[in-house]
This record gives sequence, structure tokens and C-alpha cells, in this order.
Amino acid sequence: MISRTTSEEDCAVHLNADSLHDLTSPVNQICTMTDLVLQRPGRILDDESKVLLDYVHQSADRLQNLLSGLRTYLRVVGSRGPYRRCDANSLLAGALVSIDPVIRANDAVVTHDPLPEIYCDPNQILYILTALVENAIRFRSGLPPRVHVSAAAADDSWLFSICDNGIGIDPLYKERIFTMFKRIDNLASPGPGVGLAIVRQIVEQHGGRVWVESQPGLGATFHFALPRDALRT
Repeated sequence: MISRTTSEEDCAVHLNADSLHDLTSPVNQICTMTDLVLQRPGRILDDESKVLLDYVHQSADRLQNLLSGLRTYLRVVGSRGPYRRCDANSLLAGALVSIDPVIRANDAVVTHDPLPEIYCDPNQILYILTALVENAIRFRSGLPPRVHVSAAAADDSWLFSICDNGIGIDPLYKERIFTMFKRIDNLASPGPGVGLAIVRQIVEQHGGRVWVESQPGLGATFHFALPRDALRT
């Protein structure tokens, strides 16, 4: 079992839909009001006021994005279903169907070895496979994306690996990418930065661990290990 100290991810799961709404509502109002001021006919703002108001609007947009990510985190991590025996091949097939537009748009090829039967929350493991394969495609190099999914027995765990030929990751960031709201490049990855944090939380809830091996320009391989007899909830 993974033993962890309290983190921002642990704190996040204690929020509920009502408290998230309490946070989201005033941010939406700020965006709406700044839009009205900026677009109001006949309203003359000096250059400095326009810059300051634009900054307020951009900050509110950013906060909306973060709250959207938090909503996703709460929905996925907080919706833990019963564990059961699942065919990982079927889970991967479902993941590939859900991101088929991304696969087609990038001319990607996703292959896999025969995958084992695992004891898990199928919806959460489906999220992991979807997120890791989609990331492998999105962070592509100039070549058409090639992604391979494999699994092997390792002591008392199943070790899953998702290997790609993408842009790779500097080892300096191998921990940062699994942290809530953290992204390596805000311009290349404009989302809220919660996908890999969700992956880590799910894997650890299953009693496993997740990590990445990569070098810039040489692709990346994401690994996650799940106990053969995963934690029962």
C-alpha cells in the first residue's frame, strides 16, 4: 500500500459540488462584468485602464480554467465504484474509441500486447488509459505518433507501460507533471493541468504507483504498477 502525507490532491477531494459552485459563480460574474465594460459602446478607457482590465479578465479566465480542472478531478477521483475483475484489453479498446477523433486527426497508430485481467474500478482505469494514450498523441514530435501499450508481471504487481515517440520530457520535470495544476509549458498545454494528477491519485488509490522515463526528443514511457490483488474498497 502507498503511504502518503496530506497533499493538495487530498485536500481537493474534500470539496463538494456546492463549495465548487460557490467558487465558480463569482469568477463567472467577474468575466461577464469585465466583458461588458470592455465592449460597452461609447465607454472611453485610457490605455493603462484597458491594460489593467484586460489583466483582470485574463486572470479570471485562468481561474475558470483551474476550477474546470478541479471539477474534473472531483468527478473522477471522487466517483469510486466497486472493484471487480476486468479485462484490460477491453478497457484499452474503450479508451481508444473515446479518443478516436484525436487518433485520426494526428494520423496516430496505437498498438498493444495482450493485456492481463486486473482487479480494479474499471471506470477509473479506463480514465488512466485514455489520459496516458491521449497525452502520448498530443505531445507528438514531427513524426506521426506511435504509441505502444504493454503489461508484464513484476513480483506481485502488473506493470503497465505506455511508450511513445513524442517530444519527450526533461527528467527535471518527472515529478512536477504529476502535481495538481502544474504544466511544463503553459502555451503548448493550455489545459488546467489535472490529468496526470488524477492518474496518480487513481493509481495510488489502487495501491500502486506511477512514474515516467523520458529524455527530451526521445519520446516517453509512462509506467504504472497495480497489485495483482488490488485494494478492495
